[in-house]
Amino acid sequence: MTAALACGLGVAPANAAPAISWEQCPPEVNNERAECGRIDVPTYYSQPDAGSISVGFVRLRAENPSARLGSLFTNPGGPGGSAYSWVGNTNAAQWPAEILQEWDIIGVQPRGLKGSTPLNCSSDSAQASSVESFTQIGGVTRDACEANTPGYTDSLTTENTARDWEMVRSALGEDKISIAGLSYGTFLGSAYATLYPEHTDKLLLDSGMDPGLAWNGIYASQQAGYENALHDFFGFIARNDATYHLGSTPLQAYERWSQKVAAEAGARPTVLPPNAQIGDLPPGLEFSGQPGANIMTATGPLRVQAENLRDMAAKPGSMQAASPTLAMTREAAPRPEVWDTLAKHIAGIEPIEVPAGSTSEEELKAANEAAVEAMTMQNVLVCNENQVAANPTLLPSFIWSNYATGDPFTAVNSLYASGAACSGRTAIAAPINVSGSGLAVRPLQIQGTGDPQTPYQFHTGLSQRMNSRVITVHGPGHGHFALGNRGVDEAAIKYLRTGEADVSDLPGLDLVATSPIG
Repeated sequence: MTAALACGLGVAPANAAPAISWEQCPPEVNNERAECGRIDVPTYYSQPDAGSISVGFVRLRAENPSARLGSLFTNPGGPGGSAYSWVGNTNAAQWPAEILQEWDIIGVQPRGLKGSTPLNCSSDSAQASSVESFTQIGGVTRDACEANTPGYTDSLTTENTARDWEMVRSALGEDKISIAGLSYGTFLGSAYATLYPEHTDKLLLDSGMDPGLAWNGIYASQQAGYENALHDFFGFIARNDATYHLGSTPLQAYERWSQKVAAEAGARPTVLPPNAQIGDLPPGLEFSGQPGANIMTATGPLRVQAENLRDMAAKPGSMQAASPTLAMTREAAPRPEVWDTLAKHIAGIEPIEVPAGSTSEEELKAANEAAVEAMTMQNVLVCNENQVAANPTLLPSFIWSNYATGDPFTAVNSLYASGAACSGRTAIAAPINVSGSGLAVRPLQIQGTGDPQTPYQFHTGLSQRMNSRVITVHGPGHGHFALGNRGVDEAAIKYLRTGEADVSDLPGLDLVATSPIG
């Protein structure tokens, strides 16, 4: 692959529409109606003659052509989320029937991921010392990428990905597109709308990301967000103790969960426990009341750390991260639609079986490669356009959670917020200064009060820039449209049809659900 080394961005694509090569969809696409194609685009739009890459996409045509309203471009976030899985897999988004009837749904696979030209950051050819691998994570990653895909690494930016969307729009012959972005997809969709307002119709922003926090600030904001979401989960269990029998207070439910994690991994988890209540006081100490419970709360973080160290000392080699239940809990924290399933698993009512050998070696290898690919692509894009200073006071937390306790609720957030993830390299591009001033129709933004990944307190960072109307979803969860909340779906459908929204507040998802985790 030939690519330009310079990375000046700001030149629009050529007017000629690229040709589409239609092809068989990849294995992660299981929807029989899905169509998959690809186009060639410039590696760097500022130098269109200096090399090209391939960009793949998946399309679900409107089921009712006579009612078709247009094309709806969508992205599931990340950065690093697969558009093929989001649009073309029936186990992913729960697209409302009205959307399936009236819209072509388009997912453009982000550059850097398999399906488009993949970024190859295999470390086989990298020559980094063990010290550099620890202290220069960003630089080592970039060097590995450049060794395998030279000249490509600096092209991974939100702006270039938005320009790839424009090339796909042109290739499909659409004059305007509507957009439904989730999480990072709200920033990507806003970037497209900023660059191409004349080709943007409706812009739906689900769980809006604050561009001013890109990128170290995003991860820093998620630490408390995930802890709060976890405590909401244990509160849900406690309120439904008659069903789960795991305790009538969040802390009691936490302790039962902690015991299960320890049984699986040999070490108890270290994530922050919920606040204690009077009902959590040991027998004989009830007289201390709320002050006694406050002491339990204050000492909780040190207690769980000490218990974790005790367990690891008693069972050398044990690590909390080995617990499937802990991994599932980290995944489920932003997804209240699966809380019932996870609670029943913890209680032993309906365990989620993970039998050895249930997945073939080839499937495990493919899943692992996809996860590594997404994490690496995310690291490269984030470090390419990071504009938020690192907080070096979080380095001890990064070292402790990544190399001592293995706490997944802190490891990733501290990795980026501390600056460790991008150490050894500097940003090469500023994120798009998004604006909705050129749009004919005001965007609609959907934001949850209990969202751990794009916390509600930061939602104005996007809504003010894009002049969005905001619907507040009162409850937990990251992502609300096409994920089972019918009230949100109805509001989104009306907006996409008419450009209007007549509600500003909606309830969160019914938390007694039966969706599987996965």
